[in-house]
Amino acid sequence: MDLTDNLKRQNIFLKAKSTNRWDLINEMVDLAAKNREVEPSDSDEIKKSLIDREKSMSTGIGNGVAIPHCTTAKVQDIIIVISIIPRGLDFDSIDNQPVKIVILLLVPKNKLTQHIKTLANIAKLMSNENLRNKLLAIKTPDGIIKTIKDFEKVKR
Repeated sequence: MDLTDNLKRQNIFLKAKSTNRWDLINEMVDLAAKNREVEPSDSDEIKKSLIDREKSMSTGIGNGVAIPHCTTAKVQDIIIVISIIPRGLDFDSIDNQPVKIVILLLVPKNKLTQHIKTLANIAKLMSNENLRNKLLAIKTPDGIIKTIKDFEKVKR
């Protein structure tokens, strides 16, 4: 499964106001709720799951990328929200570098295999320095999607 299979333009967040990872996770879930990707009444439970997962071990995978994620019975399909933060945020990443690209992933509880495959695909895609640099320079959601699609085609 490609990242763009479940990425919608309205779930690309280019103007995050957050100054720390906890607020950013909340802000990204709020965007998903605003876009009716998750039920607003479920957002607190989803935020708690994501934050509990993040507290157990940072999802900052290095190279300026973090993938906060969880499985939840509160979604029926994979939900992806992307935030680009050129100034960077401390995410307690494995390389101690600020995170500039955050890909939040919500996966239905009954799709654990898909969860693992999606995480692996995102990590592999984001290991490409050229892609990361391009994403940081793009100013529109459509540009983000097009750029990721172009790189997904290359990796096939």
